[in-house]
Amino acid sequence: MKAQRYRISNDKFWRIYGQRFSLKYYKRGLKYGDRLLPSGYFEGQTWGALNKCWLGFVIAKEKLEWDKIEIYAKRIKKLERELGIEVTDFSEWGIV
Repeated sequence: MKAQRYRISNDKFWRIYGQRFSLKYYKRGLKYGDRLLPSGYFEGQTWGALNKCWLGFVIAKEKLEWDKIEIYAKRIKKLERELGIEVTDFSEWGIV
């Protein structure tokens, strides 16, 4: 139990180190190393969401779950518009 002697309380920790971990540091985008988008999410977070949506779209397409295909296609379009990249055309799937 030697380690317990050297632990500092949560309250004391934030008084000592609170300036280093301020919210301003995270809002500037330094946490993820990229810019903050108008939606309030960082660019890296949006790319991660886009990657997960594409994975969900492929799985739904393999299982022929048409309602999920439409949901994922709309989310993919929204995220691509937000990132400012070319928007994928899903007209062959009947999704506008």
